[in-house]
Amino acid sequence: MKATIAILATLDTKGEEAAFMKGLLEAQGYGALIVDVGPLGPPGVTPDVSSAEVARWGGWELPGLIKTQERDRVMAAMGAGAAKLLFKMYQAKRIHGIVGIGGNQGTAIASMAMRALPFGFPKYLVSTVASGNIRPYVGCKDIGMVFSVGDLLGGPNAVTRSVLANAVAAVVGMVEHGASLTVTPEERTVAVTALGNTEPAVREAVRLLHERGFQVIPFHASGAGGSAMEELIAEGIIHAVLDLTPHELTEEVVGVGAYVPVHAGRLKAAGAKGIPQVVSTGGMEYLAFGPRESIPQRLRRRRIYMHNPYNANVKVSNAELARVAATMAERLNAARGPVAVLNINDALFARRCVEQLIDFMDSEKNGRNDEQRK
Repeated sequence: MKATIAILATLDTKGEEAAFMKGLLEAQGYGALIVDVGPLGPPGVTPDVSSAEVARWGGWELPGLIKTQERDRVMAAMGAGAAKLLFKMYQAKRIHGIVGIGGNQGTAIASMAMRALPFGFPKYLVSTVASGNIRPYVGCKDIGMVFSVGDLLGGPNAVTRSVLANAVAAVVGMVEHGASLTVTPEERTVAVTALGNTEPAVREAVRLLHERGFQVIPFHASGAGGSAMEELIAEGIIHAVLDLTPHELTEEVVGVGAYVPVHAGRLKAAGAKGIPQVVSTGGMEYLAFGPRESIPQRLRRRRIYMHNPYNANVKVSNAELARVAATMAERLNAARGPVAVLNINDALFARRCVEQLIDFMDSEKNGRNDEQRK
């Protein structure tokens, strides 16, 4: 038997589709573990993990959960249960990939479970809602998501049969040929944040860091990018941060914009971890939106800069900027490691940022060596 792949589905409505995918996997020599995340009806096929067991992992007995008649609570409990169960299976090396299928509710539950799994673990989701706004489902995780085209109802048909088979092929390809996220002990990894308006400085900083032998991981400060960076810092993947574009903090504090962080708490993880960080103010003076018509009516009298026909930047007020600055100061002052704030606006200043960060890292390294000698 090759690797085992978990199939997440609401079996009261997607049983035939799940059985079809299981058959494809087993025909190729893979194990397939069907997990029923559908709480509201009897399963169309026999699962390997029942919805009752998933509910228990979420802290509920299934009948009591259903009796609440609170759909949001039911979905949250099933999602939390699936997340805990699958993470436990991942830790025990019982599963090597995951594929989910669902409509609105099935997608919500499956994506909650997938977001609990680490970066680099194979995750793929077939969904009826994948052609719309998928950020609530993907969050800041590396989840592959594809539109089902046809509805997932009544068993595979000429259209969905192809989509489901391709999804199986995709997750098998990830398991067979993908790579987990690892950093070797000798690698020194620096995170850098960027947007279009800070790209010249970021590009120069990346070049200088590469010259010094650092591995650089750039993050687009688009809400998901900054949140992913914070999570990777907390996991110990990142050794230092060159946060040239903490734009997302502005949208987090003001509470509006297309780049509000997926998870609140920008500028916290590096400080909590105690790793060196050099922070600038790139992109903090505006809120990002889509086309001009997407700007909320109450903000349309402010100064607007069109980054391109599909992206509008709206100036923040002085009062808002003061709140952002206060939050920034509070979070950076709480840092356990070295911090510097530099006002960088083009490539000419990037060298100063890089040199400051390297000074921090060298001091930290020398401090560790001194400690070891003691």
